Amino acid sequence: MRRTIIGLMGLVVLAFAQTAIEGSWEGAIQLPSMDIGMSVNFEQSADSLNATIDIPMQGAYGLELKNVKFDDPKVYFELETSMAAAVFDGKLEDGKITGSFKQGPAKGEFYLQRPAEVIVPPLSYFDEEVSIEVTEDVTLAGTLSLPLKPGSHPVVILISGSGAQDRNENVFGFKLFATIADHLTRQGIAVLRCDDRGVAGSTGDRETATSADYADDVLAQVAYLKTRSGIDTTRIGLLGHSEGALIAGMVAADNPDIEFVILMAGTALPGDTALKAQLVRVLQAEGSSGKMIAEQRALQAKLLDYARTGKNEKRLRADLQKITRKYIKKEMSREERKALGDLDVFVEKRVEGQLEVVQSPWYRFFLDYDPRDDLTKVDARVLAFFGEKDVQAVAEVNAPAMDEFFTKIGKENYAIRVCCKANHLFQAANTGAVSEYARLPKEFVPCFLPNVTNFILGLPQVPCPECEGGGCEKARIGKCPYSK
Repeated sequence: MRRTIIGLMGLVVLAFAQTAIEGSWEGAIQLPSMDIGMSVNFEQSADSLNATIDIPMQGAYGLELKNVKFDDPKVYFELETSMAAAVFDGKLEDGKITGSFKQGPAKGEFYLQRPAEVIVPPLSYFDEEVSIEVTEDVTLAGTLSLPLKPGSHPVVILISGSGAQDRNENVFGFKLFATIADHLTRQGIAVLRCDDRGVAGSTGDRETATSADYADDVLAQVAYLKTRSGIDTTRIGLLGHSEGALIAGMVAADNPDIEFVILMAGTALPGDTALKAQLVRVLQAEGSSGKMIAEQRALQAKLLDYARTGKNEKRLRADLQKITRKYIKKEMSREERKALGDLDVFVEKRVEGQLEVVQSPWYRFFLDYDPRDDLTKVDARVLAFFGEKDVQAVAEVNAPAMDEFFTKIGKENYAIRVCCKANHLFQAANTGAVSEYARLPKEFVPCFLPNVTNFILGLPQVPCPECEGGGCEKARIGKCPYSK
């Protein structure tokens, strides 16, 4: 009988230990060159601990983890991939899981922490799950946030950037769209945000989809809102982030249903021009040498030509193989190179992956699409918001170009703002580098949300308290770059 009691006590202790790790955790894989955001959900079944992982940057959600173990404080799990298993080996300490990460030659660290406590909205708004049919093959799952105050409310559709995004646009643990929706709805503005087609709760094929297809998805959302009670159908607007800004321009062109458009880190030039500016700024922010930047620009030119023509593939393959091998030799240790296995096979897989990307329908469409063609047809009022430290949609290139063509066509109902501290996610940044995103606070620069709110409500724009308070050198000399 004593043995039975001890056995039962052991089970109780084990169950109590597992509860310390059960539930959702958010964090990142920290590699020398960049951070990759992730979230892990641990779940205790009757006889085992199971877990799944989401990696939004790669469009991966609900991937099953293997060999999940928790022997307090030790935490261990693996993710099987086609290349090599990703191994996470860490420990739980002070409410945070930290440890080592390894996948083939790639080595780094990882951390996980409990997400910030979800704040239950007060009785100022409620969230409703919605389903919107675009075609027989595409149905969007989303959330419509509606103020509880009686009457009809202005509404904004949130349009995500490139890559597979859920309705919250979760980038390195920063849920941009969830944050925007919460703020705006508390100000009496309804918000609709959907999972991208083929992501999370939405159906549809992403392999052949282009920005034009995603514009069709937004048009379906506009049509849906026109059927809803509580919506002021004369005040329907769009807020697009990154590629979403490009899509917003497509949807709003010659569209009387759209009353306002907010372009958040969008581009105002053809895709190939924007990509060239982006490549240089990204490499500069990461500290690349002038020689490396020149080498990468030359390679990019060949890739862009191949994307359009499909010609000179043999020569391009040789160049990609050469650069890949050069990187492996320079950046990897002998042990890391050995872990790659057959080097020729590894290099060929890397090269094949790059060629597939630039030959995809989405990439080829983006290269030659000029957003000016649609933006010049937008009668709705426009707020274009840029971050001066944005390395992906470079403000010093895109903001003047947008101002120039709006001026040329005589458009008057627009405003362009450039926040001198903001990166591509509108975080207050140090360098703007992509590798910095995950390390920064998950919050917007102070001027962003108030000005988006005021613009939607037709109120005056307000200065950035952080810049105007002396934090920005340009503000102190009266040249903080707010263009109009």
